[in-house]
Amino acid sequence: MNIKIERVAKLISHYGFCSRKEAEQLIINGKVKINDVIHKDFICDLNKVKQIKVNNKLLVRPNLRVWAFYKPIGYICSNTKQNEKKIIFELLPRNISRFLSIGRLDINSEGLLLLTNNPKFANHLENPKNKIQRKYLVKIYGKITKDILEKTKKKMIINGITYQPLILNKITEKENNNIIEITLYEGKNREIRRILNSFGLLVKKLKRLEFGPFRLGSLKQGQISEIKNINLETKLNDLKIKIENFSRDL
Repeated sequence: MNIKIERVAKLISHYGFCSRKEAEQLIINGKVKINDVIHKDFICDLNKVKQIKVNNKLLVRPNLRVWAFYKPIGYICSNTKQNEKKIIFELLPRNISRFLSIGRLDINSEGLLLLTNNPKFANHLENPKNKIQRKYLVKIYGKITKDILEKTKKKMIINGITYQPLILNKITEKENNNIIEITLYEGKNREIRRILNSFGLLVKKLKRLEFGPFRLGSLKQGQISEIKNINLETKLNDLKIKIENFSRDL
């Protein structure tokens, strides 16, 4: 069996017990046991881990939980304070402050942000190889031309970065101040803004409407709603997500 190195603090945080920084201190203090043996190393062979105990308490993987949150403009997707910037977790209940955000939105963007306690679920949705659809409503200063429509149907290289094709639909066709709908399957940092800026278009407003099977629906800014009926099936290393009776309108 191949050795699979993993950080112990990461494993503990994924169980939702504490943050990685707090977990590292617990390791130093000898409060962490792997397979009933005190473990003071920061890494381990994941293939050999049968159980983890912290303060002699067995860690149990929590059931999958997912929330849909309407992120407002002016907040960054982080659970730690950065300078004077406001963070989304200032708006959320304390009991989900340690959970992961899926597919971040920059400080000037708004709309659907998914939160979860399951890193595998988050990684599955974020991994470009899985081609999970994301849909956005974008208000721009400028006009979408036929040339732009054709070029965005192909791979684009902008400032040395390769971007995959977009699906771009025009909602309005004015000289300026237009609204467009954009669907993408990759989600690189500030992808939409950088692509549209390369065509001389200024993004005035950007809102994410959908992420995979999940929709913003009727959520208002700052509101959060737990999605109850998700069944996550894991078979070996192949992560499969099955959505049963999911209400797309939340």
